[in-house]
Amino acid sequence: MKIRFLGSHLKLVAISLLLICTSTAPGHKASQADILSNPVLFTLVVPPLFSNGNFGHQLETFGNHLTGMDAAPRGGDLCLLMPDGTIRFLTQEAGFGVGSSEIQAENAIAVRQPNVHWDADKALFSMVIGGPTKAFDQSYRENKWQIYEITNLAEVINGMTPQIVHVENQPEYNNISPIYGSDGQIIFTSDAPLFELAHTYPQFDEYESAPTNSGIFKLNRETGETIHLTHSPSGDFDIQLAKDGRVISTRWEHLKRDQQASNHRAGNTQWQPVNYVDESVDAEIVNAPATVDGKPYADSDGTPYEIFPEAFVHIENGINVEPNRNPNEPLHDFNEFLPWEISENGERHQTMNHVGRHEFGGVYQNGAKIDDPNLIEGFGNHSSNQYRGTVGSDAGIFQIKEDPRPGFEGTFYGAWSREFGRFSSGRIFEFSLPIGANPQDMEITDWTHPDIDNAENDKGHFRNPLMTMDGTMLVSHATQTQLFNQNNPYTFRIAKMVKANSDATDTEHIPGAPLTGNGITREIIFWGDNTTPLSISVQLSETDVVEVVQRDAPTPRPTYQVEDVEMEVLNEEEINVDELRSWMIDNNLALIAIRNATERDEAERQQPFNLRVPGGVESIPADGKVYDISHFQIFQADMIRGYGLRNFIGRRPIATPMHNSEQSPALEFFNLFDSEGPQSSVKIGLDGSIAAFVPATRALTWQTVSPDGESVVRERQWLTFSPGEIRTCEGCHGINEKTHLGNEKPTNKPEALRVLLQEWKNKINGYALGIDDVADQQLRSFPNPFFSQTSIRFTLDKEEEVTLTILSVDGRVIKKLTSGIKPKGIHEISWDGTTDAGSKSDPGIYLITLSTPSKTNHSRVILK
Repeated sequence: MKIRFLGSHLKLVAISLLLICTSTAPGHKASQADILSNPVLFTLVVPPLFSNGNFGHQLETFGNHLTGMDAAPRGGDLCLLMPDGTIRFLTQEAGFGVGSSEIQAENAIAVRQPNVHWDADKALFSMVIGGPTKAFDQSYRENKWQIYEITNLAEVINGMTPQIVHVENQPEYNNISPIYGSDGQIIFTSDAPLFELAHTYPQFDEYESAPTNSGIFKLNRETGETIHLTHSPSGDFDIQLAKDGRVISTRWEHLKRDQQASNHRAGNTQWQPVNYVDESVDAEIVNAPATVDGKPYADSDGTPYEIFPEAFVHIENGINVEPNRNPNEPLHDFNEFLPWEISENGERHQTMNHVGRHEFGGVYQNGAKIDDPNLIEGFGNHSSNQYRGTVGSDAGIFQIKEDPRPGFEGTFYGAWSREFGRFSSGRIFEFSLPIGANPQDMEITDWTHPDIDNAENDKGHFRNPLMTMDGTMLVSHATQTQLFNQNNPYTFRIAKMVKANSDATDTEHIPGAPLTGNGITREIIFWGDNTTPLSISVQLSETDVVEVVQRDAPTPRPTYQVEDVEMEVLNEEEINVDELRSWMIDNNLALIAIRNATERDEAERQQPFNLRVPGGVESIPADGKVYDISHFQIFQADMIRGYGLRNFIGRRPIATPMHNSEQSPALEFFNLFDSEGPQSSVKIGLDGSIAAFVPATRALTWQTVSPDGESVVRERQWLTFSPGEIRTCEGCHGINEKTHLGNEKPTNKPEALRVLLQEWKNKINGYALGIDDVADQQLRSFPNPFFSQTSIRFTLDKEEEVTLTILSVDGRVIKKLTSGIKPKGIHEISWDGTTDAGSKSDPGIYLITLSTPSKTNHSRVILK
């Protein structure tokens, strides 16, 4: 592939955008024979136009949402391939894109990821419009991927012109991978900032601190409201809705310390990492002391060292860049792409069925403690997947699609790809994980040859597997056998998978002839960093194929029900679960409950499993080192890391001890944080149980900690919880079938949950408020809860000076209602829910505080 410069003596009107292809116009047949049972939509994608263009290109694994000509080269189309081989260019028919004799400028487009409604009458896709309009132009990069809809797809199949509209009320950011929810709402990934904190945009990933999407969102088309379902520090990709109502995505977990900070400290780059004191727009930069309590705390620039997870690097260029490293812990560099699930309302966020690297393979991890021979690097023998040893690290499964045929519910297909240089292509895997299936029993069928996972092979590379209703698998196949380079660009062609040989026991398949005949080649003309336009002739990739056929609508998953064991605790404490949920929703909180943190899944041997609560329960299945665990420390992903190199535009999430925030201001007041333990930690009960309120709609992770403050078992992923969600985990980090002791999942009533709920009940009813005295019958409000106005009644035994104030649950003054000398007797004052500034207060719980020289009374009131 060679780029040439167009001479300045050519007039722009004479520059042609050539369409050299088997389909020179809509309606041309690529094949004379019927090739499909149903029509399919697919996208035409221009390959990278520059030598380094594979990183971040729209077909790559991550960072694929950017809109520059390197990442999203203009010149593609959304296409329809009919059963008889006819190809139609739908975006072109609808008036989008650049026609002949035009440069890829104002009206140029790139398209991606169509999704067909199960009624087959409409379809979503993402499109970015506009390219560079002159030499050195960079302004077009501000154009965003947006969601569009073909509203008359059924008529288009019958020959009508497509009606393509921009979906209203979507965020004004890069919105990709759109799908229809079971209720007609639109679910998609986006790089919209967390909690609409625009000054943190873009979010940088945990690897290269490169822009990434921030998770999965849902747009209610009726109300125009957008909800952030998952906060992903490094990105969610390729989402789809399974028949059982699970939203499936490929989620990138690169949970590690900031390597850019380490590089800067070693003198390799000038990233100039900084921490802000909080996420506010005017937050100051932290300038911390070098040591705290005699331990390394911050570098010479005053930027604090990270404390979670383990150190990524220790010595670099002879410099100790992580002086707070525990010498008994190996260096940590985690990297995996696994299938994740979440309900459409944001609940139940986890890897599919709690599947992990022990079942899929790929990423090996050193034992977490160097001095413990019980901890090993390998995966053990608790998986039925015979292929897990054939896949490499830095890899994962992408473009996951469920088998649409009746009787194949829970069967999925995906492309197993390495991280770089393959455009998220590689082998094709089939696996079965219906709800409730044990991931240890999951078997993978390799539809392709295992050699494809190597750097070079003679099979090519596959992506976008699609099982059709008639049992035919379609794929996008590239014949290139080496890693990407500019002289050997990947070009994907749609083909049917056919058996490689007649052996019935051999599952290997190879691609048949491309369904589009000779394919589609175009000359792409565009402005770059030259005084004249650039021109390049390329064959376009055919990707993102989806079948246009009616299907049964997915079954919505019911709201997550509290497990029976935890429900017993709520009932015994006379707590109404609906009232608890409502309170948590008002305060943007969720609740996690762990039954016995000393019990661990039998397959996990990279982290300690000989665990004991001092004076309490223990699980010691092996001889050797025993670990005492006394506290459970929770971290939240705070958008507080910035870089001087980037002029402080954009933020990277950093694992920060859980704390109050503007979005969850009641967190610390209602939790039982132990001041004698690590920051943001709760005590582990003698029965091994743990309970805590946690921020909702924000990525979280955690660890168990020994009495002397040393980390013992760490969570290796980030998880998100929905407001009001009450999540149970039987053991520490989940148990698939058996524990190391051979036990079933714990069923003890978690006493830590009981204690937390008792404390919550006391506080919510005005007791143990920690602000002098408790409430009594002398201070009440009605109605309570209220919507527009409540009357507050208080009684004075004598004439005295009174101050009546409304406080937030974390002690902030919301409004001073009255102040001055009041006579003996009953008094009544109303509050309309406004602040001192006159604005309406957010729904939630507030404290009414009556202060006199003799005492202070409190009561609570709920604003709905």
